[in-house]
Amino acid sequence: MERQIINKKKRVFSVEPNKIPPSEVFRRKYTSHLVPALKKLNMNKNSPQINQLSVKHEVDMALALSAQEFSWSRFLLQKLSSSNNPTTTSSSSNGIRIQERSGKEGGGDEDGETEEKLRELQKLLPGGEEMNVEEMLSEIGNYIKCLELQTIALKSIVQDTT
Repeated sequence: MERQIINKKKRVFSVEPNKIPPSEVFRRKYTSHLVPALKKLNMNKNSPQINQLSVKHEVDMALALSAQEFSWSRFLLQKLSSSNNPTTTSSSSNGIRIQERSGKEGGGDEDGETEEKLRELQKLLPGGEEMNVEEMLSEIGNYIKCLELQTIALKSIVQDTT
């Protein structure tokens, strides 16, 4: 009696699933939002309303939609959605306040400088005026990383079109 050898292919699965790096996930989301919006603007390029502010609005909207897990993104999305006309600019609120102070209390110059720097950060971060210091410092790191990734994605788009 002959023995039949059946050669079955077995699937091998990794113990850890293939993880896409967060930067790549962001890039994919960002371009999937931005490219269609820019194509739509390009189709209407004969319209006098298309200008740099319209493109900026779409670039900012793509950024906000690509990072919705962050508080700054939700604030930016809310701001962009509430402005019906992307050709107008809105000014930042003058009522900047630091809701929570950390560190030692005192009237030294160092404390004043730190507080001033925190106010500047609050102005730069979308929704920073609404956040306490700890939340703002956590969010600003994510915001900077997303801005860096946005810059890389925009450079890539420009290089691909030239």
